[in-house]
Amino acid sequence: MFSKRDSKGFIKGFTILEMLVVIAMSGMIVTMLLNGLQHVMNLHHRFGVELDHNRQEAMRHAWLTQLIEGTHPDYLDGANKFLGSERELKGLSNGVFTQQLGVPTPFALSLRYQPEQNRTILEYQENHQKDKTLVLLSWSGRRGRFTYLDNKQQAHDSWPPALDQGQQIPNSIQLEIDRDGQPWLLAYKPAGPVNPLPDITKFLAGAFK
Repeated sequence: MFSKRDSKGFIKGFTILEMLVVIAMSGMIVTMLLNGLQHVMNLHHRFGVELDHNRQEAMRHAWLTQLIEGTHPDYLDGANKFLGSERELKGLSNGVFTQQLGVPTPFALSLRYQPEQNRTILEYQENHQKDKTLVLLSWSGRRGRFTYLDNKQQAHDSWPPALDQGQQIPNSIQLEIDRDGQPWLLAYKPAGPVNPLPDITKFLAGAFK
């Protein structure tokens, strides 16, 4: 037995029962502390993953904004004039993601539904390289479409509109996606000209004939 002093100063020992009670209480305290620490670590991991996911999503939205704001018209007889439908758009942009940043480069954005996962993805393709695509966004469900607004803020399901082909680039492009089960509308406004500038090389060639 272990020793201790009583109220009169006499030394007496701890009983086995007292020691067992102390050990049991110590074990309970340690268990509670370990459970609390585990809970804190789980929260830290969960919030860390969520924060990283939100950071990546914000970066992809910034890339998409840069791409569409950099949409550039092609020449009137060019092969990469802007074309758009509800599920796809393509044209030229000087805001592409590769080393050609600043140079008008052919690109395409397409919406594709994956039935096995019940998800819709927004794919990016550059320079007509169909074997090299980048998934910019993804969300649950089949919702997803592009809408194109003209200079009168009228919405069209395709571009150029059948009855008005006066401008090559729409004034703004809207993308409808799904977020947490609710429709979410993203709007982008091309920053460049809506029609091509004159081809100086052809003008000079004609002037010196």
